[in-house]
Amino acid sequence: MIALTVVLAACGSGKPDGFAQIASSNGNIGVGEQRVLIAIIDRSTDQFLAAPDLAATATLRDRIGSPIGEYEADFIWIVPDVRGLYAFNMDIPGAGTYQVTVSSEGFNEAGPVGLVTVEDPTVVSIGDEAPRSVTRTSATHDIGDITSDPSPDPSFYELSLDEAIDSGPTAIVFGTPAWCSSQACGPLLEQVKALSADYPDLNYVHVEVYEDIHVSSFQDLTLVEAVAEWALPAEPWVFVTDADGIVTASFEGVASDAELAAAFAAVSP
Repeated sequence: MIALTVVLAACGSGKPDGFAQIASSNGNIGVGEQRVLIAIIDRSTDQFLAAPDLAATATLRDRIGSPIGEYEADFIWIVPDVRGLYAFNMDIPGAGTYQVTVSSEGFNEAGPVGLVTVEDPTVVSIGDEAPRSVTRTSATHDIGDITSDPSPDPSFYELSLDEAIDSGPTAIVFGTPAWCSSQACGPLLEQVKALSADYPDLNYVHVEVYEDIHVSSFQDLTLVEAVAEWALPAEPWVFVTDADGIVTASFEGVASDAELAAAFAAVSP
């Protein structure tokens, strides 16, 4: 699921009154250049206001409200043609608490929203050595028991995650299409599957985040060990590792085709 943090919105007239939500997980935003996801929600209708043709700018401020930097948004669909959010590549000067406001011609200024950053994110990050998690494969399991993808690509289940990382550059998708409360897992997995044809020299692994996907309720689900080993606070997530097993790219929740393609190309032999 994509984590959300609610804040109050600026008031205005003639435009939708939106409020901002940080859609990046708590404890995942570090220092330096960081990818920060923000959703803008209409206060009266609960509809997502972000749109591909609606430019937006985020202003990062310190705790007392002094501006630090302004950043242009990249729009990304959560569910294609249904709802989306904005991604901002922000330069975070240090660990602490910041304020963020989002401005656009299409809605009243939203925010400020509190943004908490940390020196050392708990989740596996860019530059880290990838954990060599052992995951289930089609060699020992029926694909229908290890993925809830209704149309799985068999190549995503041939290698255990540790085998894939040790044998070459790898794209990894953590997600659960059937149980994903944000509905983002299926679309993100489909993006990676579609792009994999353009980068055939990479290994591809989909890690279904739950062991027992055929249960009838969320209460009966059990997380796979890899989720804890990668310290994932939410799903979906895409990681890219290079030939040395170092994480070179990380995308929480959503990613554009351009972002994914650039990450895949960077590690392609």
